Amino acid sequence: MENIEKYDNLKDVIPKLQPVLVEAIQSEFLEIKKINKECSKYIASCHQMPELKSAEYVIFSQHIKKNEHKYEVFVFIDGQGKIVRHVTGREMELYGLLDSCSNLHVSDEFVESQNHCDADECRR
Repeated sequence: MENIEKYDNLKDVIPKLQPVLVEAIQSEFLEIKKINKECSKYIASCHQMPELKSAEYVIFSQHIKKNEHKYEVFVFIDGQGKIVRHVTGREMELYGLLDSCSNLHVSDEFVESQNHCDADECRR
């Protein structure tokens, strides 16, 4: 899976995202999701952390066990990719706060690679 980008338009959609985060997302080490701004959890969080009002996405690890989320750090970014705030799992849970990134296009090459690997080779 080396050199196969998951999203073929990530840099176009989120142009100011730090290269290390781009690589982590493209390699599926980290996940990116859109924030549901109508969610009551998001609205309440904005009262406690006003910086989150400008956040559009959150980057996190999908590989951390649920009982270890309190040790995780979530990276909230704006629509351009600028980091708005880091939030720990002790401060917030993401459950119910996220939507899929319908504006990000999974590359055909990535889909094809997923069709040709077995469970031992793929992270999914």
